[in-house]
Amino acid sequence: MGYRTISLIATNTATDGPALRAALGMAAREDANLEIYCVGIDPAHYDALSAGAVAVTVEAAIAEARARAAKVADWVNANIPAGTTRVSVQEVVSPQLGLDYTVSRVARYSDLVVAPQPYGAGRDATQVTLVEAALFATGAPVLVVPDGETDWSRPFGRVVLAWNESDVSFAAIRAAMPILKAAERVDIIMVDPPSHSPERSDPGGGISLMLARHGVRTEVSILARTLPRISEIILRFARDHGADAIVMGAYGHSRFREAILGGATREMLEAADVPLFMAH
Repeated sequence: MGYRTISLIATNTATDGPALRAALGMAAREDANLEIYCVGIDPAHYDALSAGAVAVTVEAAIAEARARAAKVADWVNANIPAGTTRVSVQEVVSPQLGLDYTVSRVARYSDLVVAPQPYGAGRDATQVTLVEAALFATGAPVLVVPDGETDWSRPFGRVVLAWNESDVSFAAIRAAMPILKAAERVDIIMVDPPSHSPERSDPGGGISLMLARHGVRTEVSILARTLPRISEIILRFARDHGADAIVMGAYGHSRFREAILGGATREMLEAADVPLFMAH
C-alpha cells in the first residue's frame, strides 16, 4: 500500500519551497494525487471591537487573507513544472484561531501530509500549528522537510527508525511502511531501553521480525544515553550512518509539556537536518 493522496498546506512563500519540492517529488514517485492548499490567514481578533467596527474590520481582514491565499497560489503554480498532472491547487481562507479546524477539514482524507520544518529563520507559530494540527486532527502521518536539497525522485536509501515500544512509535512504523519497504536498509535504534520492558531479553526483536515479514531489511542498534537529549543521540546516529530520513512517533508526552519543558518531538522538529516522518 502506498500513499495515494498527498497534501501540502502552504502559507509562506519564503519558507515553503523545500516542502513544495518534496510534495511534488513524492507525488510523482508514488504516482499519487497531490492536493496543495494555499492558506491565507486572517490574524485579526474582534472581541474588543464595537459592533460597527467589527463589520468593517472583518470585511477588510477577509479581503487581506484572500489576497494572501492568492499570492501563495500564484507562487505555487509558478513552481509546478510544466506537464505535471494530478495536482490540485486550492485557495483557502482561515482565521488564526481556527487554523487547526481548517487543516483538519482540508487534509483529513490525505494519506500523507508534507510540511516545512516549523522552527528556524522566517518561521513563526503558524508553522508549528500546521504540523501539530496535521498530526492531531487528521490522523495522517506528516513528513517534515528541512531546508536544503533532497533527491525526491528516488526512495530513501537508508532510514533510521527511532523505536521506544510506545503506541505513537508503533503508529509511525505502520504509517511509514511504504517508505520502510522501499528502503535499502532500516536502522532500528533504541536509546537506553528500560530494563522492565517485555522485550528486555531481545530489545527490538519483535518489531524487527514484524518488519522482516514485510520484506524490510533491518538492523537493531541499542544506544547508551551518552548525551543529555534523546534527540541529540538520534541525530548523531543518523548523521554518522548517512541516513536519508528518520521515522519516529510524535508527542508521546502532551504538547503543553513539550512546549514548556521541551521533549524529543520538539527538539527533533527544531534540529533535524534530514526529512522527518512522524505520526501520532
